[in-house]
Amino acid sequence: MRTVIKEFFIFNFSPLLVGYIVVADRVILKSIFFGWVVVLINFIIGLIAFNLSKNQDNKNFLKIYFGGMILRLIILLIIIFGTLKFIGINPISFLFSLFIFYIINQIIELRHITKSLTKR
Repeated sequence: MRTVIKEFFIFNFSPLLVGYIVVADRVILKSIFFGWVVVLINFIIGLIAFNLSKNQDNKNFLKIYFGGMILRLIILLIIIFGTLKFIGINPISFLFSLFIFYIINQIIELRHITKSLTKR
């Protein structure tokens, strides 16, 4: 668990920091930050679902983990819709940063899952 947190901070804060150094527009910076927060919420829910399901048998693992994945997607869509609808941000930079951080965090999450399941 410690390595996934370390990887999360290394691979999330470096693009976030580069975005804050390169971009000067406050609206775009706010969009990048909100994209990161949305993916952070998704990542945390994914880790919780995996940790709850990893000690279960195969049938319950699939139910808990994939049920959590459905819940994550629904929450992700609601948050994205709410952010685009009610917060004054640049939608293109929000969706682009959301896409970049989502890919980064999916890779981190999959690495964590494969490391955790091969130890058993």
